[in-house]
Amino acid sequence: MNQSPEITPRVYLQKLLQGQKPSRLALGELVVDPTLVREAVGLSPEAALPLDAEKALLKRWGHDLVTTPFSHGWGATQQPDEKEALFRLSYWRQESDLFVFALLDGPFSVAVRALGWEQALVQLAQNTVEWTTLMADAVLNFGLLANEVAQAGADGVIIGDDIAYRRGPYASPQHLRRAYFPYLTLFALTIQDLGLPVLFHSDGNLWPIWDDLLQTGVNGVQGLDPYSAMSLALARERSAPEFCLWGNLDLGWLSRPHDEEAIQRHLHELLDPVKGTAVIFGTSGGLTPGLPLSLLDQLYQAARAFPFDKTVS
Repeated sequence: MNQSPEITPRVYLQKLLQGQKPSRLALGELVVDPTLVREAVGLSPEAALPLDAEKALLKRWGHDLVTTPFSHGWGATQQPDEKEALFRLSYWRQESDLFVFALLDGPFSVAVRALGWEQALVQLAQNTVEWTTLMADAVLNFGLLANEVAQAGADGVIIGDDIAYRRGPYASPQHLRRAYFPYLTLFALTIQDLGLPVLFHSDGNLWPIWDDLLQTGVNGVQGLDPYSAMSLALARERSAPEFCLWGNLDLGWLSRPHDEEAIQRHLHELLDPVKGTAVIFGTSGGLTPGLPLSLLDQLYQAARAFPFDKTVS
């Protein structure tokens, strides 16, 4: 009897994001800082970082995905070179079996870049002509970039838009409903019209606008910052089981030593309420330099073996 071929991480995540019930827990990070990769593979801080080294590390950890940033967020002083990002995306598509996300700016990030943070909030609240013109241009430009990343081999897109802080969104939910979410919906539809799933990432407390996010039609949310009262358990209560939840692992917890029993206990605390549903295990915003590599090795090994079937106690 012929055995069926092993499902690759890319195919597994594609099925998960299409609504198929998971058979195991998926793993991945929004970002793995290059300095941490150098530490993990034994390179000096100033050494060039081959993509093959990063690929070896993700394989060691059993990750299912990799993200190519086309933006480091509206607050970053330096941004990725678009041509280099397209090259990296093509590399991951051709040289790995990982699911490849492209991380693109959302509408608010576009506005902050053009207007500055304070002025972007003012114009969003007033829904000015300048705001609507800027958003219309943003939708067109996003469509062009979306086509490029699709042609380069992206399997999915993350729309990164930090629109909230610890207490809630930067703008009132009413203003966001009028002058932000219609454009986020168009961004999401642009990606889905290309046949790709789209996830939304933001830091902060998203509860006041959670239902609005669901109504944009995105396939999932990345982040779920525990410092902002976000949790996998509550997010699952407020969304369908096929809506993908990714994140919620606290970097503060990762920075402290834990034995195997503590790791297992923490995994059960996080994951038992969401067993058998669409979840990607990872941190809220990615891995930073200085995290204990031995703990990361133990954690991902334990997560990979975690009994994620809802019927398994």
